[in-house]
Amino acid sequence: MNMLVNAVQLIGRLGADAEIKTTTQGTKVSNVRFATNEYSKNSKGEWVEITYWHNLVFWGKLAEKLEKNGRKGTRLMIQGSLTYHEYVDAHDIRREVADIRVQQFIVLESANPQRQLVAEQEETEDLPF
Repeated sequence: MNMLVNAVQLIGRLGADAEIKTTTQGTKVSNVRFATNEYSKNSKGEWVEITYWHNLVFWGKLAEKLEKNGRKGTRLMIQGSLTYHEYVDAHDIRREVADIRVQQFIVLESANPQRQLVAEQEETEDLPF
């Protein structure tokens, strides 16, 4: 039941090709933008599409697997949890950012048609915490 306290599940598309970085401890990490869409009627009764952007963070083997499957426009279903961090920008303004730490993902529609429905799940020993 604890997993339901901080759980996020989204279907959307990658906003860029996945890029891998390595921490000083040797752990792989990938940060990528993720778009989800919602449809609603405006004041004129017309359907409009609203796009929301999310920050996804993939750690360890998930990051490596995303690098193989994650091209701009790839449609994924992700499951993860929310994390927050703060920073001070160039204008000395304190900002808070919400990230989604991905724990598993499924490729629903790939930029490479031969890589459909690839499911990847995090192995707990890869977590850097």
